[in-house]
Amino acid sequence: MHTIWSGDIAFGLVTIPTKLYSATRNLTPKFHLVHKGCGARIQMVRRCPKHDKDLAWDEIEKAYEVAKDEYAAVTKEELNEAEGDAGKGTIEIVEFVEPSEVDLAYIEQSYWVGPGGTKNAHSFELLRTVLERSGRVAIAKVAIRSRLRLALLRPRDKFFSLDMMRFADELVPPTELVALPARAPSEKELKLAQGLVDQLTDTFDPERHPDEYRARIEALVEEKVEAHQTQTGEPVGRGRGASKDGDVIDLSELLARSLKTTKGPGTAKVRAQVEEVKQVPRRKRAS
Repeated sequence: MHTIWSGDIAFGLVTIPTKLYSATRNLTPKFHLVHKGCGARIQMVRRCPKHDKDLAWDEIEKAYEVAKDEYAAVTKEELNEAEGDAGKGTIEIVEFVEPSEVDLAYIEQSYWVGPGGTKNAHSFELLRTVLERSGRVAIAKVAIRSRLRLALLRPRDKFFSLDMMRFADELVPPTELVALPARAPSEKELKLAQGLVDQLTDTFDPERHPDEYRARIEALVEEKVEAHQTQTGEPVGRGRGASKDGDVIDLSELLARSLKTTKGPGTAKVRAQVEEVKQVPRRKRAS
């Protein structure tokens, strides 16, 4: 599996080297636009309507629309400065919450998070186990592909799942929806509806719900290939605008120090538990 990002999970003063892998793939059938008859693929050009000419990449810049047909150009350096250094190379845990508190509407792209090396596998497993036992998930901040994002870090199998999240103001409230007046359902209706719900209740198995649309498209394309109903366009150039492990650390000490500098509900109780654990004599390592 291809690594798409390497960095650390910041857990108090503990840093856990990790690697990020894509956890999803888009299998929706993709179509290209071709010239009807000859089959040549259509090129999407970058054209300036004012000067009526095609543009190379070095003639193009990013701009933010401030009004109709009015733009404020932004340089690459200005964008880098706006992005800042927060979250770069680090999955910074900011709080732990109950999974039920996170609305599924916030979730976007998902990734696998695996350990960054064998020397740090213990700290990785420590965080995964404590989250699994507590039944909680972590809210974190991370910068992937430059932009600082909110993310949900949760134990999944023997690894973590990092689910990128939308920000609160990116969810559209139902302010324009109107709840129509309706009579309250009768007990008989509720009983019948509950019976139907119970009858259809089962354990979720995604394998029972394949992509029927993709299967039909693949079958259709296969029929066309077997019937020799394909065409080959002449290859053409794409033009000038073409795209071109560390030392062993004392986790108990780091966690204890993290608690001393962390404020939050239940902190005093947790500190007392840590101090109690620290009083237990350690077993000497086998030489």
